[in-house]
Amino acid sequence: MFGFLKKSKKDKQEGSEKSKPAESGQKIDEKKAPEKKKKSRIKFILILLLILAAVGGAAFTVYTLYFSNAGNQGTQYKKMDLPHVQLPEEMMKFSFEHFPDLYNALVLYNQQINLLDAEIARIEGIGQQYPDQIKIAQKEKQTWEKTKTAVEKAFLKIKNPVKETYVLYQVNKEEGMARITELDNELTAAANEALLPVQTLTQKLTSQENIPQGMVQGTIYKLKKKFL
Repeated sequence: MFGFLKKSKKDKQEGSEKSKPAESGQKIDEKKAPEKKKKSRIKFILILLLILAAVGGAAFTVYTLYFSNAGNQGTQYKKMDLPHVQLPEEMMKFSFEHFPDLYNALVLYNQQINLLDAEIARIEGIGQQYPDQIKIAQKEKQTWEKTKTAVEKAFLKIKNPVKETYVLYQVNKEEGMARITELDNELTAAANEALLPVQTLTQKLTSQENIPQGMVQGTIYKLKKKFL
């Protein structure tokens, strides 16, 4: 009987000793659980940051390539045939880099003069075709010629300061930059003001054009008119 009791006590001790490692292991697992959660949370944040960085980089690339400097037709200067502007190529590039809004106005000015010349020629053709009604053609022609003369005079006053600023910039860069800052808004405002009556007049021409029907064809037509 005493032997049985000793054996029973021994079994209890062994059982208690066996349970201790299990309990200690359980405590270790409980300690590791928050650490695992913390690590997984950090991984998730890092992955999220990488995704956001990738999306941000892609957005920046798209913006830089397609939308940034849209008014200047891209980030690099490209030589254009602008016979009515009559500024040396180096001055056009200078305007592109330092007077970007004015450069856009110069490009638009050249386009508007082309429209004025074409309409004046068309009216002259009608007058020659119907000489007995030439007074009607001459009266209309005067309106277009008067507008052309006014905008040419205005842009002559705008181009002269550009020439002077370019030379000053070449001689003294610091003074040239100060002059650019001083003239930028002033010249752009003068150019836009001079173009307003011309655009009002030439708008009659574009409104008379046959715009292709359909969303796709119409969109392509508008894009060509805007950028080509």
